[in-house]
Amino acid sequence: MVAVQDAAQRAGLKPGDCIARLNGAAPQDVLDVEMAAADGAFWLTVLRDGRPLDMVVEPRAGEWHGISLGYDGLGASPRVCRNRCRFCFVDQVPEGLRAALSVKDDDYRLSFLHGNFMTLTNLDKDDLARIEQLRLSPLYVSLHAWDDEARVRLMGRAAAGSRAALERLAAAGLELHLQVVFCPDWNDGRVLAETVERTAAVPGVADLGIVPVSLAVEGDLRRVTRGDAAAVLAAVEQWQDRYRDERGIAFVHAADEFHLLCRRTPPPSDAPEQYENGIGMAALFAEEAAAVASARRRAAGRGGAAAQRPWAGAFRILCGVLAEPVVARAAELLTEAFDLPVRAFPVENRLFGPHVTVTGLLGGREVLDALRDDPLAVDEWLVAPRVFLPAELARTLDDISEDELAAACGGRLAIADSVRQAFATLSG
Repeated sequence: MVAVQDAAQRAGLKPGDCIARLNGAAPQDVLDVEMAAADGAFWLTVLRDGRPLDMVVEPRAGEWHGISLGYDGLGASPRVCRNRCRFCFVDQVPEGLRAALSVKDDDYRLSFLHGNFMTLTNLDKDDLARIEQLRLSPLYVSLHAWDDEARVRLMGRAAAGSRAALERLAAAGLELHLQVVFCPDWNDGRVLAETVERTAAVPGVADLGIVPVSLAVEGDLRRVTRGDAAAVLAAVEQWQDRYRDERGIAFVHAADEFHLLCRRTPPPSDAPEQYENGIGMAALFAEEAAAVASARRRAAGRGGAAAQRPWAGAFRILCGVLAEPVVARAAELLTEAFDLPVRAFPVENRLFGPHVTVTGLLGGREVLDALRDDPLAVDEWLVAPRVFLPAELARTLDDISEDELAAACGGRLAIADSVRQAFATLSG
């Protein structure tokens, strides 16, 4: 145990205690704790300084049990990847970044608890049986190709049985969300069509997201071109028409990046579980900006104190270069509604290379350099998305602290999860 709160603290549990028995059985990991807590009170035997102690943890209605385990909450070492994916992003991470970026986790527990995509390639029959017994649903699976040969060519021999594992979990009634990393000439065309059509026929598969491969260096694989992106979008639109008729939902979705590569506005998504795949992000950002602008216009129309601007000055919105058109359109709406300058602040990625265009993978150093080249005005703020600078770390991928960034902005830095939160922060 690394931390103890609430019900566990009342029971007498202390950090450093080791759980030996849980309701009379030896626990494997955090899942056993969560399942026991779901039924109410549970019994523990813990080892403290080598001595066994018995206690009962009794969470109140709606209360968390209060037990935080080691290994980032898992209570056991994370399962690591057995694959040799040609497009592995971890293999492309530059040296010197935070250690967690180099961990090739491929863990069904992290998939269930946090929505991480897993490949099903490191599961034995006991793992599959436990997933079924505990009803771990939903799960998030990177399949990449229905065809076994195409999948093995991309991922290595460990992936040979992943389709069979997928079908077993689906047959057990679990909800599955799938991902395909699109690699031109490897899993496109007929291979992609088969992947979409066969997975759509599997009960339990709720949706499938297609994301473009990201490559630091081209070798066996090549980067996605505008022509590739246009072909994917044309196929996806046809499949969506079909599945809206057959299933009532679009089912298959192309990541926003495909649309932006084609200089098109990414559409809304009916698959919220694919949001972290970059599907529907642009549309949600635009919707939030429009809602904030609309609320401002209504407030101004009422007059009085509500008509006053909540702050003086202007601000910029940090983004990657590909998202600039989306952010620029939102900035126009906000500029008009608030009667102050709002603009996009696109920064090219040097950490991973200019081909990596998402804001969350920007390094702090390139943002600092961009601010030196184009400093904020005296009354100007920089708004940055929280994904660029996680709250629990307060540091960027390349170890630039929030304090360093704030100093470069003269203290005028607002970190937020959404447009609405950014404006609320600035108003406060």
